[in-house]
Amino acid sequence: MGAGELSRRTFLQRTGLLGLAAALPGLLQVRGLVDEALAQSSDLTADTLSGLVAFMFPGDDPYSAAQGVSAPGPGGIAANVVPTFIKNLDNFVPAGTATSGDVAIPASSGVATLLNTYATQVNPAAAGGAFPSAFARLSFADKAEVFKRFEAEAAAADTELRFVAGILPGFAAFLAFSEAGVFDPATRSVTQRPVSWDVSAYAGPAEGHKEHLGYWKGHTKARQSAGYARRRKRRRLGRRRSQRRR
Repeated sequence: MGAGELSRRTFLQRTGLLGLAAALPGLLQVRGLVDEALAQSSDLTADTLSGLVAFMFPGDDPYSAAQGVSAPGPGGIAANVVPTFIKNLDNFVPAGTATSGDVAIPASSGVATLLNTYATQVNPAAAGGAFPSAFARLSFADKAEVFKRFEAEAAAADTELRFVAGILPGFAAFLAFSEAGVFDPATRSVTQRPVSWDVSAYAGPAEGHKEHLGYWKGHTKARQSAGYARRRKRRRLGRRRSQRRR
């Protein structure tokens, strides 16, 4: 590709998050959270987004157990998509310069700061698990309340905030149910079987499947039914009569 060209995959990745890129700096500035976002550690960011991934795709991991809603077997945390989540936010959603000192805030830090701010409003005493982030310590119902307040504020403000509130859960779920966590770009293949394949009972890529070989239920040939032949003949006659009238 040329320097100014984008692959279809990259185009789709970027397009879905452009509204977040436009809104995030302003959201942090209005709420006075710029310094907090800049000071947030990468570990706290990963912890917060892990709480979000577990919220969207619970499994048998500690984050799911702490929120009180889990599921047998691996979930979004085991899918290993949190590093990809952070990478996508930071690479495709540049938060831009949100301070007078021209210091860029990583988008992942900005998103995590917003989630933790709402979390402390919903339940400042939440103690679900020994996690550093306030959002990860919330119960499942409290996490839902975070997004309820986020979306309510967004609707009242009628700004890009509405887009930010709406895309975060969907984007987390999209990654958690994809192969992103185990995909190797160098070989263009997965390094191990993705969690989502097991959850959906997907057999995996193949050069054809036995269900699609041969004819249905063992039939070795197909013939045209008499009824279909009669209907086809009537349609041909109808077209000819229509052409004669013209």
